[in-house]
Amino acid sequence: MSGTTRHRPARRGTARRGARLGPCPAALASLLLLGASGAGQEAPAGQEAPAAPGDVRLEVAADRTSVTIGDPIALTVRLTYPRGTTVPAFNPERFIGDLTLLERRNTPPRMLPDGRLEEIWTLRVAIYKIGTSTLPAFEAGYTDPSGKAGKAASAPIKLEVTSVLKPGETAPADIKGQAEMPERRLWPFFLAGLLLFAALAWYLLRRRRPRPAEAAAAPAGPPRPPHEIAYAELERLLSSGWLEAGRIKELYIELVEIIRRYLEGRYGVDTFERTTSEIIEALRLARVPVKATSMAAEFLGLCDLVKFAKYVPGTDETRATVALAYRLVDETRPPATAPAAAADAAPAAAAGGSRR
Repeated sequence: MSGTTRHRPARRGTARRGARLGPCPAALASLLLLGASGAGQEAPAGQEAPAAPGDVRLEVAADRTSVTIGDPIALTVRLTYPRGTTVPAFNPERFIGDLTLLERRNTPPRMLPDGRLEEIWTLRVAIYKIGTSTLPAFEAGYTDPSGKAGKAASAPIKLEVTSVLKPGETAPADIKGQAEMPERRLWPFFLAGLLLFAALAWYLLRRRRPRPAEAAAAPAGPPRPPHEIAYAELERLLSSGWLEAGRIKELYIELVEIIRRYLEGRYGVDTFERTTSEIIEALRLARVPVKATSMAAEFLGLCDLVKFAKYVPGTDETRATVALAYRLVDETRPPATAPAAAADAAPAAAAGGSRR
């Protein structure tokens, strides 16, 4: 009994010491290893860092990649670039390869929340070759604000084109018979139109009266050069008081129309209801000098920000844009010809002779 009594306190003391020591060393080592592995764990694969504001990106997406022959495919081309970047005329239809272009639409540039600009083209295309085809990569050149040239490219897209015939068929289905439509008689409409025309002619002849001979019109002078018209319109715009009254958007809209009319009169390109990209492409096809095309692209791009991206420039920035319009006209106006200079000098010489 005494030996048993001595051993029991010893076991209790051992249990108390174990409780004071806490978790075993093996468990602590496992916890430390788990913490270290969790601290060094990387982000899941496939997650990309958001695009930096200075990046120029060109993305092309197709609404479907598996079609039957001749089915239309919608391609969405998205170009994003920072402010101050110059993008020459970009025509995505040049890169469609074996595909046939059905329709092309372009939206004006708009400003994204991160400060970059975005342009979107929508192309409807079709392919008439069975098998696997590859839509090649699209490429867009650009010049960043520092003057460094670069190029953005999209990823190619594989397209699977199948036949409209079902497996086992060798010929298309028979054409359905033509639907019969009831014949409409058109002669009553022709007769009514003829009677109406005769009544109108009789009424005009009754009202017509002889008029006295009009005085001979004075010979018209030579047409006014486009740059003189542009200078006069710019002066009228500056004296309108819109800048002082805060009517900035109206001022920019009128400023764009003045330069559009000047480019059309100076180079003979059609600018009516055309986007900035289409105008720049027309100037390039008309072999306009590169400097003039670049200045026109810079000016029209700045005005598009105010017209379509809801950007409100300051007074100094607005004056700089107007100055750019003046500089564009100055740099592209035709040089004075020798006969015109001689004609200008003749009155001065005559005046000097009379004074003597």
